[in-house]
Amino acid sequence: MEGERRQKEKGGGKGGGRRGGKGRGMQEWEKGKGRVEGEGSKRSAECDSPLPLRKFPRRGGESSLISPDFEKRKLPGMAGGTYDLVVFGATGYTGQFVAEEVARIADKNPDLKFAYAGRSKEKLEKTLMMARANTKLELADVPLITADVSDEESLLSMANQAKVVINCVGPYRFYGEKVVKACIEGGADHVDISGEPQYLETMQLKYAKEAEEKGVHIVGACGFDSVPADLGTLFLQDSFEGDVNSVEMVVSLHDESSGNAPINFTTMECAIHGLAHSSELKTIRKDLFSTQLPKPCFKPEPRGKLFFSEEAGRWCLPNMASDRSVVMRSQRCNFELEKRRPVQFSAFFGISSLSTAIFGIVFGVLFYVMASISFTRSLLLKYPEFFTFGLFSRKGPKREDLVNMKFCVTLTGKGWEKKIEDPEQQHTDPPTVSKTVTVVGPDPGYFGTATIVSQCALTVLQEKDKLPKSGGVFPPGAAFVKTTLRSRLEDNGISFKVKE
Repeated sequence: MEGERRQKEKGGGKGGGRRGGKGRGMQEWEKGKGRVEGEGSKRSAECDSPLPLRKFPRRGGESSLISPDFEKRKLPGMAGGTYDLVVFGATGYTGQFVAEEVARIADKNPDLKFAYAGRSKEKLEKTLMMARANTKLELADVPLITADVSDEESLLSMANQAKVVINCVGPYRFYGEKVVKACIEGGADHVDISGEPQYLETMQLKYAKEAEEKGVHIVGACGFDSVPADLGTLFLQDSFEGDVNSVEMVVSLHDESSGNAPINFTTMECAIHGLAHSSELKTIRKDLFSTQLPKPCFKPEPRGKLFFSEEAGRWCLPNMASDRSVVMRSQRCNFELEKRRPVQFSAFFGISSLSTAIFGIVFGVLFYVMASISFTRSLLLKYPEFFTFGLFSRKGPKREDLVNMKFCVTLTGKGWEKKIEDPEQQHTDPPTVSKTVTVVGPDPGYFGTATIVSQCALTVLQEKDKLPKSGGVFPPGAAFVKTTLRSRLEDNGISFKVKE
């Protein structure tokens, strides 16, 4: 993710991205899959094969991955795209996992054409070599496209060759906008794995209208941030017989290994800059959200800075990541476009022990203070391992540690037995019904994110006619509300279940 920038080269590979050889794929997941330790219970997270790509018949016996309904909607100036999927930033730490996941999917779907893109041809060749080793696939003739965020012409050339760009280059506040602009101009749909609210909301504010006019869908936050939270909330709403008033989410990580795997540095870099510029969000949101959502009559019970969740079986701390921002944007979009009743949403981190939770509070306060001051912020960025006690590292985690990790997102909704059809009409009696759902999957940051964003990209490619409007900038819960994305994720080891 963090490695794709600065070098100015232009070029591209030729060929159709066809692969040879067969392999089990996802072997690291297979070693560690199958259970997630909760509080006194085990939750299944088995990984099945990817959902087969649907093919649409054409004249002359040919077939296409793209819906004919979508092709009718394409604007005259839109690029056709040589490759179905282009992984941009394939040489970065997270990009490597995404590149491998796309290769595994393509091995099961030989008509799918894909390419890897990045600023260095040499590093792309190394990515391809690692992908061969980790997937056990031959990966013959995979095209390599040279594209650099500092060279807008190269980005446009990449976008012209793609139907969907999977953008893995962060921090997105520095490098994301140029890719979005290139995709809109080149007619390529775009998904990314950003967890940066300011970037995500700025892209919606600046490019929603232009993207709609060009027939391009820009969908942000398509990794662990924030698809489990966003689709999990939709799943909870759909599981409720009546209306949902509020949703409380607890995100917890279950590590079955003896040690702790560090988080890649770019994630920390994004968080630091996000905290440093958090005051700017108020102005962006004032311009972006010009109309108010219906005011709920019943506020959820306020939580303290530290509490125990019976539903999640965890000590909980406030979650300052992007999930709430993304979920609330989806709720707003679905209210405006689909007339779905919006919910109130709160997010927390779940910690297994009280002592660790208390340490987490102290660490969070120190991190916030250091990120807010220019001098200490530079120290954090320069010496991440030292100042975070090894929690973040420039080297990233080892793969053997990741296979022992699982995530569990617990979402508890409170609402009513009855449903009022008009989403603007409020219930007059307090909510009395409660329901909990879980979203469970593998290591969230790398294997999990690679699976999620790859399935998001396939959904955009294959079900574009089910996405909102003719184009625009959307969070995942709004973009995929009418698609089969949840089923695709369930077929690939990420479970959505109602907790009995």
